[in-house]
Order: sequence, then C-alpha cells, then structure tokens
Amino acid sequence: MIIGKEVEILDLENKPYIKGKVIMETKNLLVLLTNKGIKKIIKQNKKIVIYINNEKKIKIIGDKISKRPWEYAI
Repeated sequence: MIIGKEVEILDLENKPYIKGKVIMETKNLLVLLTNKGIKKIIKQNKKIVIYINNEKKIKIIGDKISKRPWEYAI
C-alpha cells in the first residue's frame, strides 16, 4: 500500500508531472492531495515515483500496481 506516501506521477498526457501525497487508492486509481487540491490519477500508462523517506525512492510502472492495494506488495 502506498497510502500516506509522497509520490510523483510522470508521463501524464497533458502535464509533465504531478506531485502529492496519496490519500486513497483503488484498483485503477490514485487520489492525491496536491498543492492545488485533490487530484485523481489513473495508474495505467504512468510512471510512479514513490518516496519512502527523504533519501530513498522507488520507481514503478503504474500497470504493475493496477490491482487492489492488498494484492501487491512494495
């Protein structure tokens, strides 16, 4: 589960990236709290950078975690 983690989304269709904190996650969707409010992002066809702490980050393709949060482990 990545709820509560800071993430950065790369390769959006109209925006170079969006960054925020994951406040909700479904099978195909991430809900982020950003500086500009709440944004809903589809996981598929996106690169997701998950910040574990200030020094560590994980890069993953959204298709790999397009499952219910309890069906995958990071």
